[in-house]
Amino acid sequence: MEKWFVLIRDKITGWLEIFFRMLPNLLLAILVFISFFLLARFLRKFSYRLLLRVSEKPAISGLFSSIFFIIILFVGLFISLQLLHLDKTITSLLAGAGIIGLALGFAFQDLTANFISGVFIIFRKPFDVGNIIDTNGFTGIVEEIQLRSTTIRTFQGLHIMLPNKDIFQKPITNYSLSGKRRIDVVLTIPGKSNVAETERRINKALDEIPEVNNDKFQVLFADYNGDTIKMEVHCWTDNLIEMGFYNTRDKVLRKIHEAITQPEPNH
Repeated sequence: MEKWFVLIRDKITGWLEIFFRMLPNLLLAILVFISFFLLARFLRKFSYRLLLRVSEKPAISGLFSSIFFIIILFVGLFISLQLLHLDKTITSLLAGAGIIGLALGFAFQDLTANFISGVFIIFRKPFDVGNIIDTNGFTGIVEEIQLRSTTIRTFQGLHIMLPNKDIFQKPITNYSLSGKRRIDVVLTIPGKSNVAETERRINKALDEIPEVNNDKFQVLFADYNGDTIKMEVHCWTDNLIEMGFYNTRDKVLRKIHEAITQPEPNH
């Protein structure tokens, strides 16, 4: 019994000696960790405000400021562990973090790609909420831009959630940037037609449509094969919304049809 008592006493004495010997380093490690924690909190708030000015997106600002906070906190933790001579613990933590990161990277490849694409979309701003865009075969108004996906409300009333990876990798047409949409009409007339007279009639017809910008339309001689003449008409309208655009296009087609079906004047 006495032998067990001596053994326990020696063990506790040894632990106390190690504790008191490590006490200065322990206090310093705690002080360093607290300092890094306070620094991380300050930089998180500062980076959030700074990023919010750049991106104007609370979600992405909060995400990156939290990442900064975690990185600084981990740096403080590693320095604190080094002061306690726990180098092996640091190595194990780094190895574990690497393995976990690799596993998560393989498991969430699409999620990561969508997230990174969302970051680029938010910072590069090829479009914003309220813009009318065409991408991936869908045309509509941008309702919401998130880190993973973008929501578009089509002119048929459908809400489409598109993965940001698909949007980032495919062409995007942003009608709201120019404020105008182009109406293209291809028409064929007999080869013996008076091209100058046809052009004059089409120009006059387009001038009568208030929704068409009368300083920005073109009537072009596109092709001639002997029997027929192909002409192209390009005009612009401020009607970006689909219903207004289609109504304007309908007026353009009706006016052009009316103009070219009139009998040519006899000379």
